[in-house]
Amino acid sequence: MFKWPVAPSARPLGYELADYVELICWRDKVMSATSLSKLLGRLDENDYSDGVPEEEEASQIVEDAYREIERRCEACRGGYPFVIGNEGYTLHASKCVGNRKHVIYKYMLLATRLNMKSNRCHAGMNGAFLFEKLAAEAAREYFGARAESLVFGTASDARFCEKVNDLCRRIGEGDGFENCDEAAPTAQDGKLDVVVWKHFTDGLPGKLIAFGQCKTGTNYRDTLTQLQPDSFCKKWLRSSPVLNPIRMFFVSDALSRSHWRSKSVDAGLLFDRCRIVDFCDDINEDVLTKVATWTAAAAEATGLPGTDN
Repeated sequence: MFKWPVAPSARPLGYELADYVELICWRDKVMSATSLSKLLGRLDENDYSDGVPEEEEASQIVEDAYREIERRCEACRGGYPFVIGNEGYTLHASKCVGNRKHVIYKYMLLATRLNMKSNRCHAGMNGAFLFEKLAAEAAREYFGARAESLVFGTASDARFCEKVNDLCRRIGEGDGFENCDEAAPTAQDGKLDVVVWKHFTDGLPGKLIAFGQCKTGTNYRDTLTQLQPDSFCKKWLRSSPVLNPIRMFFVSDALSRSHWRSKSVDAGLLFDRCRIVDFCDDINEDVLTKVATWTAAAAEATGLPGTDN
């Protein structure tokens, strides 16, 4: 069911256990530090492979996991679907019904922990493509009043050149598709998934534009630098925008803060699970409905209660 854990050398196990605590709490309504410590003591190589700590290490790892949970609760700005109790060492499922941020958080928790290559489709929808729509909504809200966004990448069925022409028309810059090579283009989306921009009323070129790439699951660390907006524009646009688009990267994972600065250097403006939840107050209702439907179906398929339970 879940892709976890990795070896501690690749990612701190205590941090990754925070996802596990949330999933167990989602299922059982409550999860305590004591219960987690007991589970760690029972795990063997046949349960969750490598990375299981020695007994003397378990206490620190459990503490790290619950410290990470507290951080997530604060970062989500009212969107964390669990309640911390017992001075930070017990987690309860929230009894708040109808909180759209809670649904979005649970969607991204599943989109991180499920195998999104073989288990991405639920309720007739592709969960990975749905993440691109959610990312576009979060980016639009983050950039503020009058900002616009679109999904450029794999969620669109149009040909690459048609998508580039549509993008140029919408942002009012770039002058349309042009291949810098003589050979026919082979790019599907040029690693570009989401675009956000903000027009001035005068309609003149020279505006804030951002290009973003989206990743679900946990295998994204080698892709942080794939999207290069300047290269994309030089390869596929007749003329580059007056101002170089800034780079964004969206992940459904809740990233560790221990390497946040270096990952931001590689990825650009970084949106992880908590940051996306932070900026989803004004999400499109159609996108929200699809997120809720996919999440409920995926949860049921994996033995979890519905999103409002």
